Amino acid sequence: MILDHTEQFIDRTMTRLGELGIEVTGFDMDHIGYQASSDKDYDELCSEFNTFAKRVSEEIVGGRRVGIYELHEPLKFEGYIIPAIELVAPKAGQQCHSSLEHVEFVIKETFESFMSKYPNVAWDVSSIDQKDFPMIKLRFDENTQVKFHIKPVLSIVASKRLNSRVGVGVVREKYVISKKIKS
Repeated sequence: MILDHTEQFIDRTMTRLGELGIEVTGFDMDHIGYQASSDKDYDELCSEFNTFAKRVSEEIVGGRRVGIYELHEPLKFEGYIIPAIELVAPKAGQQCHSSLEHVEFVIKETFESFMSKYPNVAWDVSSIDQKDFPMIKLRFDENTQVKFHIKPVLSIVASKRLNSRVGVGVVREKYVISKKIKS
């Protein structure tokens, strides 16, 4: 099962952060990410994910499908409570294994302030200006990385959902008003 090795994966990730001297105590471990090996694998994994979580979002991000799932029972690891898991399809042409791939933390300061504490770390800032979900990343190897962002993923999903409803409501309201005027 997908969640069988999460504790070992998180433990290895935390050990590597510790080796680099990166302090994450006090941050929320927002979610973990699972990389599918193919689009077919992604589709099959969706069924398995639905047994332990509810999909709250699926969008195309960076040319691939990304599903956000709220766990029915949050994961617990050494005082952390992890409410969500992300399922990521591979990008076109990407060769990868089907496995746990990342841990994400919500930091309580700016990216610049956080990175300045660890000047010798090779931060990936390619997504720092991403519109909906800015983040910084730290890749340990081809299959493992840690991501840091400012807002919890479930809050971002809820906010997007609310904003889309407000937009729909405004359109409906204008339609109703214009219909009344024409009558």
